[in-house]
Order: sequence, then C-alpha cells, then structure tokens
Amino acid sequence: MNTLFFGVMAGLTAAFFSSVSYLVARHHGTREKHTSRRLLIFAHVIMGITCVLLVMSFYCTDEIVLGIWRWSIWYPCIKSTVTYFVGTSVIFRVLRTSDASKISPLLGLKIIALAFIGAFIYGLTLGLAQWFAVFLCAAAAILLQRGGSGLPARSLLFLSCGCICFAVADFGIVEMIDALQQSLSINRLSAGCLALLLTYILGGILVMPFVYYEYISQPAPTRHDWVAAVHYSSAWLLAMFGLYACIGCVGVILSTILQSTRGIMSVVLGTVLARHGWDKLEGVVDHSVLLKRLLAAAFMTIAISIYVMANKIS
Repeated sequence: MNTLFFGVMAGLTAAFFSSVSYLVARHHGTREKHTSRRLLIFAHVIMGITCVLLVMSFYCTDEIVLGIWRWSIWYPCIKSTVTYFVGTSVIFRVLRTSDASKISPLLGLKIIALAFIGAFIYGLTLGLAQWFAVFLCAAAAILLQRGGSGLPARSLLFLSCGCICFAVADFGIVEMIDALQQSLSINRLSAGCLALLLTYILGGILVMPFVYYEYISQPAPTRHDWVAAVHYSSAWLLAMFGLYACIGCVGVILSTILQSTRGIMSVVLGTVLARHGWDKLEGVVDHSVLLKRLLAAAFMTIAISIYVMANKIS
C-alpha cells in the first residue's frame, strides 16, 4: 500500500475516532453525576492493561527493558501524563453540560497555548504566518461563541484550561520521544508508539487507587460503568494509534493538519445524530448555527495548517 495514502487514512481515522470518543464520553458521562468520573478512571485502567500487554508483545527486549529506566525518559512522561489527565478531566466536565460538536472545534484553541508556551517558555521564534494562525484560531472561537451556538463563559474558561494542559502534554510527549530515540536503537515511529504505551501504562497505575475509592463509594460501580469504559477506551486508543501511525508515515506536519479535521467531523456527526433521534446527546440546531460551527471548525483546521506549514518552512 502507498505510504502516503496509508498515512492520510490513518490520520483521518485518528480524527474520526477522536470525535467518536467525545460523543461516547458525553453519552455515558451524563447518566448520573458520578458516571463521568468513573468513565475516566475505569477507561484508563483498561487502556493501561492493554498497553502493558502490547509492550510485552512488541517491546520486551533486553535493550528496551534495561534502557527505559532513565529520568530523561520518565520526567517528560510524568509531565505529559499528569497534564493530559488534568486536561481530559476538564473536557469530561465540560462534556457533561455541552454538546461534543461545540467542544471539539474549540480544542483547536490549543494552538494558541502552544504558541505562547513555545515563545515565552521554550524560547521558540514564531513567524508572522504562525501568529496569524494563532489569531485565526481566536477568530474561529469568537465565531463559534456568537449567536448562541457556543459555550457558556464558565465552560469556555474550563476548556481553555484544558487546552493549556494539552499543550504542555504535547511538549512533554515530544521530549519523551526524543529521549527514547537517544537511549534506544529504535526509529521515531517505534519511539512514538513506545512513548504512547508507557504514558498510558503510567496513567493506568496512577488511577488504580481511585478504583478502590469508587468501590467503597455509594452507589457501587456496575457492569454498565465498565462497559462504558470499554467503549471510550476503544475509541480513544484507536484514535491514538491512528495518530502515531500517521506521524510515522507522513510526518508530524501533515498529521497535525489531518488531526485538526476532527472539529469538522464532530460537527457533522453531531448533526447526523441529532436528526436521527439522539437529541439528548446532540441538540438539534438550525442551519445558521450549523454553518457557524462548520466555519469555526474549518477556520481551526486552516489555522493549524498555516501554523505547522510555517513551522516547517522556518
């Protein structure tokens, strides 16, 4: 199969399942007050166990087993895992009260956080085109907020905090992949997949104590809580493996552009679900609001494309 074609399909698959995962989180997380928290905890236990099995199957060599125990690897892993958890917890909180089709396009605001953190903390130099992309993201957010199609101010504030956390996590992931490549004789795709697996193994370990807490709480977890976690973890892991396969085939530039299409996919999926009777999951909207959401999602995609292409040129 053509490598470029496979990479593009993997990137679009990642964007699609990322959109699906937010819909799943909203569907299961709005049943009762505690279900969103349990979904987050149980899903990461399942993903942690899955990743342990994958590491044992594909990465269990003497070089890797002995070489991964370095602070240069685990420090960025801890940083990215913790900030990812905080960001995801915030997104789950917002999903309890807002449609996924409103939230997913606004996740493109992460590029604003990436720009400011990169410029003022990591000392990166951004060109005019990159700053234009940042302001285009802000314009898209304003467009989405106008006309009653956006989020309440409190939810938008939470979402912005989540985007900042995801931006910090992204920098940690890149640092971890670099450290794995320097420590082990593996290519970048393998290093990226290993970084992904180690991150979710650590995440599974961190949430284990909270599983005990859930079982001593009332009401006790049910089979439905675990089934919901399987649904979410399946969609999310498929999204993550699609993303890393895309990075390995076509590079981080094109993969970032492809991943940004999840905003448009979420809007389309939300509209289809709402018009097929799932109005409790996604509210029915008129054509003007739908157009604003699509335009905002498209602006986010264009902004991210400009940003990453300018970064490649510079």
